[in-house]
Amino acid sequence: MFTAINNLFTALATLFSACNRGASAIDHCARWAEQEASDFGARAELERTARIEQLRTQLKALPLIPV
Repeated sequence: MFTAINNLFTALATLFSACNRGASAIDHCARWAEQEASDFGARAELERTARIEQLRTQLKALPLIPV
């Protein structure tokens, strides 16, 4: 009887440990995804800024047409 109860508590402890590890893994994946999204946003901002500067340079190089 005591062995069965001991086995039950061991199984519950193992189950809680597995759930804890699973939640930890999900947390790590979510942190990684958040960092990737942040890096993507920063990279996109830099690309937009570079493109705007390029377009401004091209605009300044256009000849003025008198009206």
